[in-house]
Amino acid sequence: MSIDGSFSLQYEFERFLARCPNLKSIPKLIFLYEKGEKIMEDEVVSAIAELFLNEKYTIPIIGCFRPFVRSIVDKAVELLRLVPVLEFSSDKSTMEIDDDDNEYVIEPYVRNGKGLKLHEAACLAFSRALDLAPLLLRSVLSYFEFSPPPFQRLLGPHSALAKDGLQLLYSVRASYRILLVEPQIFSQLWNWSLFLDLVQQPTNVISGNDQEFVEIGLDIRWCAVQIVSITLKMSDKATMNFGMEAEKALTCFFRWEEFCQDVSLEKAGWYLDTNILEIEKFVDRDVGFSQEECLKSFDFRPTNNLLLHSTEIESVRKNRRQMTSNRDPLECPFVMTSAVKKSFEMVLMAVSQRWPVLLYGPTGAGKTALINKLARVSGNQVLSIHMDEQMDGKTLIGSYVCTEQPGEFKWQPGSLTQAIMNGFWVVFEDIDKAPSDVQSILLPLLEGATSFVTGRGEAISVAENFRLFATVSSLMNDTSHKSEGLSYVPIHF
Repeated sequence: MSIDGSFSLQYEFERFLARCPNLKSIPKLIFLYEKGEKIMEDEVVSAIAELFLNEKYTIPIIGCFRPFVRSIVDKAVELLRLVPVLEFSSDKSTMEIDDDDNEYVIEPYVRNGKGLKLHEAACLAFSRALDLAPLLLRSVLSYFEFSPPPFQRLLGPHSALAKDGLQLLYSVRASYRILLVEPQIFSQLWNWSLFLDLVQQPTNVISGNDQEFVEIGLDIRWCAVQIVSITLKMSDKATMNFGMEAEKALTCFFRWEEFCQDVSLEKAGWYLDTNILEIEKFVDRDVGFSQEECLKSFDFRPTNNLLLHSTEIESVRKNRRQMTSNRDPLECPFVMTSAVKKSFEMVLMAVSQRWPVLLYGPTGAGKTALINKLARVSGNQVLSIHMDEQMDGKTLIGSYVCTEQPGEFKWQPGSLTQAIMNGFWVVFEDIDKAPSDVQSILLPLLEGATSFVTGRGEAISVAENFRLFATVSSLMNDTSHKSEGLSYVPIHF
């Protein structure tokens, strides 16, 4: 998408090839690239629909061609409909297909009798696509009208399953990922009861003694437990009866999150693009919020690096890169080292998912500077609040104050309340020094509440752009007790 929100097919096709340099040697893609402005949508759909099924290109295709991604998926479904067998893979061909050598995957899989593996590759592509673009649900359902369920491999003989535990995990994870998108629809589309057997008798599925086999077996069982809990609508307490140790379950959960990180990073990029387009609206709108007044209440003076100037907005209209290079003279330089880049990406991903973020590290490590940098790029405004033992919860929520008329009072919302209503980013500096009553005020926001109750009992909606950050000035080993009871995504500097 262009910076002004328009869509240029030529630009996005060039961006797609830049993201996937291996495709630059394919003749038909070179031909489309050379057409320049004359490139047509139907030509692109025909050329990349099969590439959508290759796990290397699913996410870049959705990211670059969102306006007509449904046409791409529909075309991929048409191609899969022509495959004679998707239910199983032939044992006669022992040749393994290297996806690095085959960008277009349908013909190699069919030629070698690997219909089931092709089906599982398609299921993974569809699960990632649905996570990124739920509007593709109808297209994906049309595929499952003629294909087996994503867990078709589980319906095979156990002797075959034990030989290929990694492929079985691949299948189970894709099944769970699809189920998560629309539980009501997919839980009724297939019979998931075999996962109950998998939970109760996991040793029948995969065998092996080394650490890799053990982890694969645990991950399969963990996914099976999640699938059973969703399809049977079981409570967390009921799933504890399956006997999976909490520590092992947590480890499996972390590996699952890593497996799903592919779309999380793409969503984070979309979030950044979307917010850049909102900068002009952000500056021009009347938000009814005075950051200067909020800062004065904490004896602060507003600094220029918290505000976006008209000259910066004009630079965004012209070129995204100018926005980061034309710094305000008072802004501290921000050097993107490899370590900082990793932290920046983690914060960006957390922000895109609306998770609260805790940054901890030595004083002067750049914790607040990183937040200000991200806010500046995405067009959001930051309110920093320094915590200490004297901080009063009423200052954050609000209180009744005297008016000019004797005996008359009016409600004055606090800085946090105003930020929640108007969608600003709030950074609590040194959150570990906050009194317990202040921490209790933040708990609903940390738990993802969509509304916030003020001091006078009024429930206000949490604005879409509101984000919560906190910093702790200490080393990693010193932070275990600092924010007890508060749930953040921890990022160490």
